[in-house]
Amino acid sequence: MPFTNKYVILVLIILIMVIIYYFAVPFIKHLKLHQETKKLYASIKSSPLPWKIFAKSEQGRDIYLFEQGKGESTTLILAAMHGDEQNTFHLAVKLADTIHTKPELINSKVVIVPVVNPDGLLRNERINANKVDINRNFPTENWRPIYEKHKYNPGYEAGSEKETQAVMELINLYQPEKLIVIHSDLHVLNYDGPAKDLVLRMADYNGYHIESNIGYPTPGSLGAYAGVEGRIPTVTLELPDNSPEEAWEENFEALIQAINFPE
Repeated sequence: MPFTNKYVILVLIILIMVIIYYFAVPFIKHLKLHQETKKLYASIKSSPLPWKIFAKSEQGRDIYLFEQGKGESTTLILAAMHGDEQNTFHLAVKLADTIHTKPELINSKVVIVPVVNPDGLLRNERINANKVDINRNFPTENWRPIYEKHKYNPGYEAGSEKETQAVMELINLYQPEKLIVIHSDLHVLNYDGPAKDLVLRMADYNGYHIESNIGYPTPGSLGAYAGVEGRIPTVTLELPDNSPEEAWEENFEALIQAINFPE
């Protein structure tokens, strides 16, 4: 009996350690990342980079953009459309910083918006301040005011949100030749519109699997709005649930290649 009791206690200890590893450790990791995210967003205001305030969120927070390069071809890169996808924000800021420091890396114009949804970013929530999923709010043919889960709330009407309107205005203003949208954490490359060659180039450099269909309906998405209906080559870079450092290591070259594509 004593031996059996010791065995049971040992099994319980191991089980508790496994639970801590799979639940507590990721929680702490994401909590730390969120604190770093808030600091990084606050630091943009005093950054030496030429960030511009392009628009305001529903709660009046700044939506920044970084523009660099010359030429007729423009690549628009958007991140943190969903506020809980925090590693996307860090990746976009790091990309802007690197291009600013080494402008010779690119051969055309790039416009980077590191956070489309700052209200959600600072709350670490997918949705915006009005509880709307920005990536279901674009005025597409398949938009419907119907949803099963609150996180997919498309809004009371298509294009109702300031963040959605800001993205639409950016596309209208810059008329991009390519659109890269950074999300997480499906660990895949998804594309819409005439983007097959572009997504193949990116996959050559980050090794991500390519999917033309993400696997579930996305009415009112930016991919449908810009890629399918707007015919702008649109690639959704879905990061895994990794650190900003790992995301950068995996995707730096792929993003530079996307900006310089087709050369």
